[in-house]
Amino acid sequence: MPAPALDPSDGPDELGEEHGADMRLVFSNADEETIDRYRDLLPRAAASWAARRPGAPVSRRALGAVAGYKLGEAVCGGDGLVARWTPADVRELLGHWVPTREALPATDSRAVPGALRTWWAFLVERGWLDPRSAPVTDFEQALLDAAPHHASPPAGVACCETDPAARGGTAGVAASVGGGAEPAPPAAAPRRGLGFAAVAAAVRRGRDAPLPASPPTVRGRHGRSLPPAALPTARELADAVAAAPVCAGRPGDRPRPAPDDALERWWSRFTGVRRSAAGRLLGAEPTACGPEQEPAADALIAAVLTALSLGRERGAAASLAPRMAAHLFGSPVAAPPATGAAAVEPSASAAGIIAAAHPLLDELAELGALVRVPDPVSGAQRHAVLTPLGWWLWFALLTCGGVRPITRAELMAEDAEVLIDRAAGGDPFGERELRQWIEARGPAAALPDLVEVYRRSDDCVHRTLVKTVTSSYALQARAGYESLRTDPAFGGRARSWLFDAGFAKHTALHPQDHLDPLLDGLAASLRTGTYGRTEAETEGGGDALCGVSEQRLPAVFDTAAASGHPEAPFVLRWFSRHHPDLRIRAAARSALARHRARARPRR
Repeated sequence: MPAPALDPSDGPDELGEEHGADMRLVFSNADEETIDRYRDLLPRAAASWAARRPGAPVSRRALGAVAGYKLGEAVCGGDGLVARWTPADVRELLGHWVPTREALPATDSRAVPGALRTWWAFLVERGWLDPRSAPVTDFEQALLDAAPHHASPPAGVACCETDPAARGGTAGVAASVGGGAEPAPPAAAPRRGLGFAAVAAAVRRGRDAPLPASPPTVRGRHGRSLPPAALPTARELADAVAAAPVCAGRPGDRPRPAPDDALERWWSRFTGVRRSAAGRLLGAEPTACGPEQEPAADALIAAVLTALSLGRERGAAASLAPRMAAHLFGSPVAAPPATGAAAVEPSASAAGIIAAAHPLLDELAELGALVRVPDPVSGAQRHAVLTPLGWWLWFALLTCGGVRPITRAELMAEDAEVLIDRAAGGDPFGERELRQWIEARGPAAALPDLVEVYRRSDDCVHRTLVKTVTSSYALQARAGYESLRTDPAFGGRARSWLFDAGFAKHTALHPQDHLDPLLDGLAASLRTGTYGRTEAETEGGGDALCGVSEQRLPAVFDTAAASGHPEAPFVLRWFSRHHPDLRIRAAARSALARHRARARPRR
């Protein structure tokens, strides 16, 4: 039985002020429902922590602005890494996010720097501050630099949606940290685009040096949700340009041109491709399209390359169109731009996108950005697959447009929770990356980090995923779980895992040890929409019922009603509303009523 869509009221019950003992810290690939939940939970946890310490009270609305920035949006705000802070984050929070995305009264705006210090101290005391964060001296200096600027928004900053003052708020934190940095342009400003000088510099930058990966100012979570780019070295890029069909020609033709000549020829052809694509997209002759139309073509080319990078529906323009439209407009159908590719007119129809993109596959093949390979199943149809030059071009176009994908090298050096967050997003490449990360780091080193994510996270999907993955490396994970057998909060899950893996006897279990992972799994399957699906339907994701037959569900409800599991209210409420069996709905309603009666404070 596929799970129906969640109602807005299907979120968790109100959590107590003590919430925050365990916390998810990575949200780069989270869905909007999860982001909305934690937009409330994160500042509440920090405010509850601060209230028990000496000093002036901290504005919860100011803490909400700090958390809201780091949770971010697709192409605005932070990167979803709420425990990783740099001076650039301070500049972005105070110089752009608060004036343009928050409607705070003046007093709360002035409290944002103090709220940011509180959030930092909260992370430090809990041991959650990301080691990739800036040193505390740099962090404090960034805040000190921002201290004089609390009067009004920077001149020329276009507020998103409406001016905060018009919504009843007063814009507070004003200029960027340091006072000299200009605010970001509005989302509809023209893109900078990919220039010949940038390509030439990359190709000529030493024969063996890796390509630079430093981004311009980039905002939002979108780049961290894309597949990792395996960038070629400068030498590999130069060789790929020289070997592209447009430069190398066919076998038997004249010798390959010198690197500089090959680059000139490749760039000339790429410019022609951009203008042809712009003409098709905008309904104009290619000769009438100049540099001012190239950003529109860059957006279309980036959309095609993005669809190919995802590794699905490869090669046919009609099947690529939904992913291209999603990249261009934020949804599979034509709609106002929402993902930063504002250079393409929102009036462009899906049919127009297909027509404009169809010749691009052949043109990109001529440029050496993709190759045609036989279908692995039928062997007949040929699919388009990105080459190293294609991956580089995709990375360069998106980065120039303000969306920087993570590189493969960066991903393999990331923390365990970043990989769990990507794998939990549902994309097949996410789970594959997690396995590759474990093997690259070595199971002996990687598994303790994964167990720590399981222990610390309060997200049922993350916990269930780690439980499943660590079961595949039982010998290497055993020590981590053994060390947590007696942990007051996690001991039940540790003992349950050890029993399931065959490392503990039944006599070692406490009566309710299996309940927490069971409710984790049920809640995860409900939140991801996989409840009741077969293993084949969930692409090998396992039994969504977590080993519980529907006949046993009423007994599970009775036990859950008496538990303190944070997902128990959500699970009971979901079954009371959505399960097709009247008997199971009634049992869930009865259990939910008992749970609420126990949770209600006595007068």
